[in-house]
Amino acid sequence: MVLVVGILIALSPPSAQSQNSKVSNSALTAPEMVYNFGTVSMAQGQVTKIFKTNNSTSSAITISKLYTSCMCTVATLVNKGRRVGPFGMEGHGGPIPTINEELLAGETAEIEVMFDPTAHGPAGVGSITRNILIETTDGKKLVFEIKAQVTP
Repeated sequence: MVLVVGILIALSPPSAQSQNSKVSNSALTAPEMVYNFGTVSMAQGQVTKIFKTNNSTSSAITISKLYTSCMCTVATLVNKGRRVGPFGMEGHGGPIPTINEELLAGETAEIEVMFDPTAHGPAGVGSITRNILIETTDGKKLVFEIKAQVTP
């Protein structure tokens, strides 16, 4: 009698949800790039975080797009008291529109991020990492990251 023991290892390719948010080629800066909500209960519903982004250059920068890495997360740009968005995952429900919001030299805007722990249903429990991406008209990106441990 021969006994065969096998081990199956599943490797998955990196996705938009696992991008390193500390790497950015944008002229925009931010005092905080990563935020951990800690434990987020599906029963308690949506949670929100506000990130700030600064134009620390000497000329205007135009934000062309704002989007997220997953449909469970949406982001809204708040610039000079005006709200633009919310915007979700690129390709989910159509293309992300061009917004062309100018951020003058020295100005700060806010990115209001809302995460819905119920979006993936009961299978959505566990550790999550999501990205929020700002693209500027020069083709560069600033990437924020949120994390959470989702519980029922």
